[in-house]
Amino acid sequence: MPNLLTPEQRLNPPDSLSTALYSVANSVDFATRVAKIIARKTEKPAYVGCSVSFTGAVVEEEIEGVRTAIDTIMSELEMIDDLPKTNGI
Repeated sequence: MPNLLTPEQRLNPPDSLSTALYSVANSVDFATRVAKIIARKTEKPAYVGCSVSFTGAVVEEEIEGVRTAIDTIMSELEMIDDLPKTNGI
């Protein structure tokens, strides 16, 4: 079965799969990044909707926006006992 992970891949999973259901150019990159990070950290599917636009922002502001979103989402999800506890992005 091609979707089975080897023991090495379980420790260091390959990139998460991502599909945009409805595309709004300004926010699809942000939603994709957040969904992939959440999926990797929780080892579960992640569905992220987003209307954030960083048009005109510097890279540091966009990184801070991603970090804030991830921290907020993970703090809410960590209330569920079966999720792995991880730090950082």
